[in-house]
Amino acid sequence: MIKNICHLIASREHGGLEKHVADLSRWQARNTNAQVSVIAHPRYLPTLDEKVQFIPLNTDRSRHHPNLVWRLANQIRKGQYQIAHGHGSKSAQLLAAVKPYTEALQVITRHNVRHPRDKLASTFDARIAISEGAIANSRLEWHIIPNGVERQSPAANSPLLPEIIQQRPLLLAASRLIKARGIDRLIDAMALLPDTYLMILGDGPEKEALEAQCRNRGLEKRIVFFSADNTLANFLEVADLLVIPARSDGTPYTLIEALLNRCPVVSTPTGNALDYLPEAYLFSDLTHTHIAEKIQWALDQPKEDFATRFEHARQELTLDSMARATWQVYSRLIA
Repeated sequence: MIKNICHLIASREHGGLEKHVADLSRWQARNTNAQVSVIAHPRYLPTLDEKVQFIPLNTDRSRHHPNLVWRLANQIRKGQYQIAHGHGSKSAQLLAAVKPYTEALQVITRHNVRHPRDKLASTFDARIAISEGAIANSRLEWHIIPNGVERQSPAANSPLLPEIIQQRPLLLAASRLIKARGIDRLIDAMALLPDTYLMILGDGPEKEALEAQCRNRGLEKRIVFFSADNTLANFLEVADLLVIPARSDGTPYTLIEALLNRCPVVSTPTGNALDYLPEAYLFSDLTHTHIAEKIQWALDQPKEDFATRFEHARQELTLDSMARATWQVYSRLIA
């Protein structure tokens, strides 16, 4: 019987990996009888459920820092965890470093890592990957468990401006506003789509520059920015197409949420997007002309193109399906 487990986050971001741990630990704490803990930097405390025990650890130190390894080993021993579950590359290296000094069984989830690294991964008692692509060059045995999300319902009081809702066609881009997300290329593409409107949902260091870009191109009447505090489901409910022009990324949670909300998507082929989308809906390059052409083509296609993708998401890409599959990995390991 599983009574006591912990998760380890050792990254510095607030992206998909961190959301994965917050969602998974919340489900485990609320749907099992186990005590669920998360060891992470104090910055992650606000993202976790109140039923999850939080253990602060300054993971910003180098993964080779002896004090970090020593403190992590002490926390795992003190907690007497049956299972320690690490997420991402740095967590894997830290857990491997403390393995000789702790008794917990160790599980690792690989997020979007394509090179083998079998020497490190082989030290774990069980291995999970979010896609086949993440372990394409590995010779080890892995459990493939795709990311899953809890489908949001639209908020009662929609924050959207009526004038933008009523325009068609209506695009949505939802991401952290940093250069790697490629929103600047999408804005350039909008200049070639004169009858199209765009909602940009997100915050980040590039927001002011992107707003200035819109003004400089005379697009401020067709492109509207919204804070990331708003409910994504409200935007997916009214959008004709979600656009993901990321230069490099894993599989964004917004892609999965769009499919759960039956909103078609065009995306760059980063992460394992090909596992979720028809190949014709992937950008082959990120020039603004190609982005504009692909968007126009996608808007002209019937929504039925996504019927099987929507159904697959409903059955396989939910938080419940992901969490139950992960719990089965734990159970087999304990058994």
